[in-house]
Amino acid sequence: MNIMKKIILLLAIVLLSSCASHTSFNDFYQSNQKDSDFSFGMNASFIRGFLSGEDYEEIKPLLKKAKHVRILVFSENSEQMNGKFDKFIKRSQFEDLIKISDDGDKIKIFVLEKEDRIKEVVLEVASDGDLVLLGLKTNITQKDIDKLLSNSDISFND
Repeated sequence: MNIMKKIILLLAIVLLSSCASHTSFNDFYQSNQKDSDFSFGMNASFIRGFLSGEDYEEIKPLLKKAKHVRILVFSENSEQMNGKFDKFIKRSQFEDLIKISDDGDKIKIFVLEKEDRIKEVVLEVASDGDLVLLGLKTNITQKDIDKLLSNSDISFND
Protein backbone atom coordinates (compact mmCIF):
# COMPACT_ATOMS: atom_id res chain seq x y z
CA MET A 1 0.00 0.00 0.00
CA ASN A 2 2.87 2.39 0.77
CA ILE A 3 4.32 1.85 -2.72
CA MET A 4 0.88 2.52 -4.25
CA LYS A 5 0.68 5.88 -2.45
CA LYS A 6 4.15 6.81 -3.73
CA ILE A 7 3.20 5.91 -7.30
CA ILE A 8 -0.01 7.95 -7.09
CA LEU A 9 1.88 10.90 -5.59
CA LEU A 10 4.53 10.67 -8.33
CA LEU A 11 1.86 10.57 -11.05
CA ALA A 12 0.08 13.56 -9.51
CA ILE A 13 3.32 15.57 -9.45
CA VAL A 14 4.10 14.69 -13.07
CA LEU A 15 0.59 15.61 -14.21
CA LEU A 16 0.56 18.88 -12.29
CA SER A 17 3.99 19.89 -13.54
CA SER A 18 3.07 19.10 -17.14
CA CYS A 19 -0.12 21.13 -16.80
CA ALA A 20 1.80 24.03 -15.28
CA SER A 21 4.52 23.95 -17.91
CA HIS A 22 2.39 25.80 -20.41
CA THR A 23 -0.53 28.11 -19.86
CA SER A 24 -3.11 28.53 -22.56
CA PHE A 25 -4.60 31.83 -23.63
CA ASN A 26 -7.95 30.46 -22.51
CA ASP A 27 -6.72 30.73 -18.90
CA PHE A 28 -6.01 34.43 -19.40
CA TYR A 29 -9.32 34.86 -21.22
CA GLN A 30 -11.32 33.25 -18.40
CA SER A 31 -9.51 35.27 -15.72
CA ASN A 32 -9.93 38.63 -17.44
CA GLN A 33 -13.12 38.39 -19.46
CA LYS A 34 -15.14 40.25 -16.82
CA ASP A 35 -12.70 43.21 -16.95
CA SER A 36 -12.91 43.57 -20.74
CA ASP A 37 -15.10 46.04 -22.59
CA PHE A 38 -15.91 43.33 -25.12
CA SER A 39 -15.25 39.61 -25.19
CA PHE A 40 -16.15 37.00 -27.71
CA GLY A 41 -15.51 33.32 -28.18
CA MET A 42 -16.55 31.09 -31.03
CA ASN A 43 -15.74 27.93 -32.89
CA ALA A 44 -13.16 28.63 -35.61
CA SER A 45 -15.45 27.20 -38.29
CA PHE A 46 -17.67 30.28 -37.90
CA ILE A 47 -14.84 32.57 -39.06
CA ARG A 48 -15.89 31.86 -42.64
CA GLY A 49 -18.85 34.23 -42.19
CA PHE A 50 -16.48 37.15 -41.55
CA LEU A 51 -14.27 36.63 -44.61
CA SER A 52 -14.76 37.14 -48.32
CA GLY A 53 -14.76 34.00 -50.46
CA GLU A 54 -11.23 34.69 -51.76
CA ASP A 55 -9.80 35.38 -48.28
CA TYR A 56 -11.46 32.30 -46.90
CA GLU A 57 -10.04 30.06 -49.64
CA GLU A 58 -6.52 31.30 -48.83
CA ILE A 59 -6.68 30.38 -45.16
CA LYS A 60 -9.09 27.44 -45.42
CA PRO A 61 -6.33 24.84 -44.82
CA LEU A 62 -5.36 26.55 -41.55
CA LEU A 63 -8.94 26.96 -40.36
CA LYS A 64 -9.45 23.23 -40.77
CA LYS A 65 -6.81 22.80 -38.06
CA ALA A 66 -8.17 25.57 -35.81
CA LYS A 67 -10.52 24.80 -32.94
CA HIS A 68 -11.72 28.04 -31.39
CA VAL A 69 -11.12 31.78 -31.24
CA ARG A 70 -11.23 34.00 -28.16
CA ILE A 71 -11.19 37.80 -28.38
CA LEU A 72 -10.79 40.35 -25.58
CA VAL A 73 -10.99 44.13 -26.08
CA PHE A 74 -9.89 46.58 -23.39
CA SER A 75 -10.34 50.35 -23.63
CA GLU A 76 -10.78 51.83 -20.19
CA ASN A 77 -8.08 49.76 -18.48
CA SER A 78 -5.92 48.88 -21.49
CA GLU A 79 -2.63 49.96 -19.91
CA GLN A 80 -3.22 47.86 -16.78
CA MET A 81 -4.33 44.86 -18.84
CA ASN A 82 -1.34 45.23 -21.16
CA GLY A 83 0.93 44.85 -18.13
CA LYS A 84 -1.07 41.88 -16.90
CA PHE A 85 -0.90 40.24 -20.33
CA ASP A 86 2.87 40.83 -20.53
CA LYS A 87 3.28 39.02 -17.19
CA PHE A 88 1.13 36.16 -18.48
CA ILE A 89 3.29 35.81 -21.60
CA LYS A 90 6.54 35.91 -19.59
CA ARG A 91 5.47 33.11 -17.24
CA SER A 92 3.96 30.94 -19.97
CA GLN A 93 5.81 29.13 -22.73
CA PHE A 94 4.59 31.34 -25.55
CA GLU A 95 7.33 32.45 -27.94
CA ASP A 96 7.51 35.82 -29.68
CA LEU A 97 7.00 35.28 -33.38
CA ILE A 98 6.54 38.81 -34.73
CA LYS A 99 6.69 42.33 -33.29
CA ILE A 100 5.67 45.35 -35.38
CA SER A 101 5.59 48.98 -34.28
CA ASP A 102 4.24 51.81 -36.43
CA ASP A 103 3.25 55.33 -35.32
CA GLY A 104 2.59 54.19 -31.76
CA ASP A 105 0.58 51.16 -32.81
CA LYS A 106 2.01 47.80 -31.77
CA ILE A 107 1.27 44.32 -33.04
CA LYS A 108 2.75 41.19 -31.52
CA ILE A 109 2.18 37.57 -32.43
CA PHE A 110 2.97 34.79 -29.98
CA VAL A 111 2.88 31.04 -30.52
CA LEU A 112 2.75 28.06 -28.20
CA GLU A 113 4.41 25.01 -29.71
CA LYS A 114 4.30 21.41 -28.62
CA GLU A 115 5.85 18.48 -30.45
CA ASP A 116 6.58 20.47 -33.65
CA ARG A 117 3.03 21.78 -33.85
CA ILE A 118 1.70 25.24 -33.15
CA LYS A 119 -1.01 24.66 -30.57
CA GLU A 120 -1.98 28.30 -30.02
CA VAL A 121 -1.50 31.63 -31.73
CA VAL A 122 -2.11 34.86 -29.82
CA LEU A 123 -2.29 38.27 -31.47
CA GLU A 124 -1.83 41.41 -29.35
CA VAL A 125 -2.77 44.76 -30.88
CA ALA A 126 -2.26 48.01 -28.95
CA SER A 127 -3.56 51.11 -30.72
CA ASP A 128 -5.03 54.47 -29.68
CA GLY A 129 -5.32 53.46 -26.03
CA ASP A 130 -7.09 50.20 -26.84
CA LEU A 131 -5.81 46.67 -26.38
CA VAL A 132 -7.13 43.78 -28.47
CA LEU A 133 -6.11 40.20 -27.71
CA LEU A 134 -7.05 37.35 -30.01
CA GLY A 135 -6.27 33.74 -29.19
CA LEU A 136 -6.59 30.90 -31.69
CA LYS A 137 -6.35 27.26 -30.62
CA THR A 138 -4.73 25.31 -33.48
CA ASN A 139 -2.87 22.20 -34.53
CA ILE A 140 -0.69 23.68 -37.29
CA THR A 141 2.59 22.30 -38.58
CA GLN A 142 5.41 24.21 -40.28
CA LYS A 143 4.41 22.42 -43.49
CA ASP A 144 0.91 23.98 -43.21
CA ILE A 145 2.42 27.45 -42.83
CA ASP A 146 4.82 26.92 -45.75
CA LYS A 147 1.91 25.81 -47.94
CA LEU A 148 -0.14 28.85 -46.97
CA LEU A 149 2.74 31.22 -47.71
CA SER A 150 3.51 29.56 -51.05
CA ASN A 151 -0.11 30.02 -52.15
CA SER A 152 -0.34 33.67 -51.06
CA ASP A 153 1.00 37.04 -52.18
CA ILE A 154 3.07 37.33 -48.98
CA SER A 155 6.80 37.46 -49.51
CA PHE A 156 9.75 38.00 -47.21
CA ASN A 157 12.93 39.78 -48.20
CA ASP A 158 16.02 37.90 -47.08
